[in-house]
Amino acid sequence: MIAKPFITCFWTCMAMFLLFVGAGAAQCARGDTCALIVSGIAKDPSERAAEDRVVNELRPYLLDKAGVEPNRLVVLVPEDSSCRDSAGQSTADNISHAMEALAAAAPQDRFVFYYIGQANAVAGKLRFNLPGPDGTHEDLGAWLADVKAGEKLVVLDCPCAAVAAKPLSGPNRVIVCASTEKQAYGTRFGVHFVPALARTENDSNHDGRISLLEAFAATARGIEQWYAQRQLLPTESPCLEDDGDGVPSERPWRYEINGGDGRRAAGWFLTPLPGGDNG
Repeated sequence: MIAKPFITCFWTCMAMFLLFVGAGAAQCARGDTCALIVSGIAKDPSERAAEDRVVNELRPYLLDKAGVEPNRLVVLVPEDSSCRDSAGQSTADNISHAMEALAAAAPQDRFVFYYIGQANAVAGKLRFNLPGPDGTHEDLGAWLADVKAGEKLVVLDCPCAAVAAKPLSGPNRVIVCASTEKQAYGTRFGVHFVPALARTENDSNHDGRISLLEAFAATARGIEQWYAQRQLLPTESPCLEDDGDGVPSERPWRYEINGGDGRRAAGWFLTPLPGGDNG
């Protein structure tokens, strides 16, 4: 039986969906950001704690640093998550309902989807391990197609993430994958990536803001160092796709030399300028 507090939190989250729809996309200022954070099933308590830490750091970052309005941020987690008191349950149906609500964003807005949790590749499909029936990258693609925001960022912080890179790629999209399509182990990506979004030392071009590409590059270095310090063979290789060809790059920061992925991510900022423009 589902605990009464969890049911209360679920309906609170659903009320947030209705508030968003009622607000109307026409009321969005230029460059508003909408976001959906989804935490899937964890394989053990330590992984659950790590995923909850990422959610607990990403949520205030989006609200306080990125300027996301509370009624434009939805968080969905499993029942065993320590974040459940302020989130709905991360079933496929609830993800679909959240995407329907957030689809009301205007074309000038931006949409961020962040999945963290277990996943596996079956018959060429990435399956997100959720409470109840799994979701697939095909489901995610259909949900994203209905979101009217002109710019979309999709972060797949899970095993085999790059399986979804090609089917989810498209114009004005950045797809960030914590692992290649053959890497089936749990990932540490979010533990490095979310803090990297706010660390001033990651502003490599000294323009006063940290781009998505700068945070990604810092994350890749951090993960590489983590494995090297422990003399372990890396089991995850973050990669990024943003040029629409569906082939993600593990070194997109070299786009000015090699071409390909990286240019769009270099101009993607979650934190707005003082005038309110996200750039």
